[in-house]
Amino acid sequence: MNHYKTAFLFNGIGSKPEKLLVNLPAALMERYLTARDEAFSRLGLHTDLERNTPFDRRVAEWLISLLCDRVVFDHYIQQGIIPDIGAGYSSGIVSISACFGSVPDTFAHHIILMNRATMQNLANAGMDLDMGVVIGFGYEDAQQLLFPRFSREELVIGSGNSVFCTMISGKAEAVRRALELMLAEGAIKAIPFGTGIAYHHPILANYAREYVDFCGSIPYRDPDYPILSAFDNRILTSGQDIMLENQRNVMTPIRWDLALRKLEELGVTAFYDVSANGAVKKFSRLRSRKCKIYTLQDV
Repeated sequence: MNHYKTAFLFNGIGSKPEKLLVNLPAALMERYLTARDEAFSRLGLHTDLERNTPFDRRVAEWLISLLCDRVVFDHYIQQGIIPDIGAGYSSGIVSISACFGSVPDTFAHHIILMNRATMQNLANAGMDLDMGVVIGFGYEDAQQLLFPRFSREELVIGSGNSVFCTMISGKAEAVRRALELMLAEGAIKAIPFGTGIAYHHPILANYAREYVDFCGSIPYRDPDYPILSAFDNRILTSGQDIMLENQRNVMTPIRWDLALRKLEELGVTAFYDVSANGAVKKFSRLRSRKCKIYTLQDV
């Protein structure tokens, strides 16, 4: 029987670079800057984010998250903190695929770059999409409130994050109305992302073909450590599993709350947030007092 005690958790896109980088100690910042300069040069991105086109600026910001993850992951390993298992939230699936050894970092970086093609396809089709996060509603409460009023084509719950936090995704006007409704019904905060894209909504299947094809364009190694699927709680141990997880990522809703519950059931008590700014800890909740999420600042 497998014994899992330590899990690494990888965040998705969302945090602005300035919020990520302010938490990196000097030694880790030096590693990050070296990795950033190499990756941005290879992908044709400007390190001065303002000099990028709008789509490239988003890609660059998202790539910064991945680069920070790698720096923090390597730091944990060097400190002797070794995962028994891990899980990734949204683009955290791309990040964990690289850090756990299934794909090279260079390939993971290019997966993030492929979001540019998806955004261009949406713009060409005149699609106006968005995402938003709601503090004060769990998955079930959000579902009961929203879906008598919205169709699944307009809106989905992109992720049930915890008992107090959900992410919604869909057509921009529907997201705006849903956030207003949830505020009126007692949400503490309701924040639109303004991404122009609706990750974890099935509608993206029509616009992310280049992204999906690229994810499957190389063989994946078996991961160095098992990965728990944030979609269906399967334990993934083969390279083929990880490839399919990356391909389904952009258009499949997440149940992060259930993934954390499953990890606790598997015996995990020490969770390590690999994001540079402790973002995973902020939107996650564990059920048992025996369990704790540690951040870079704790380590």
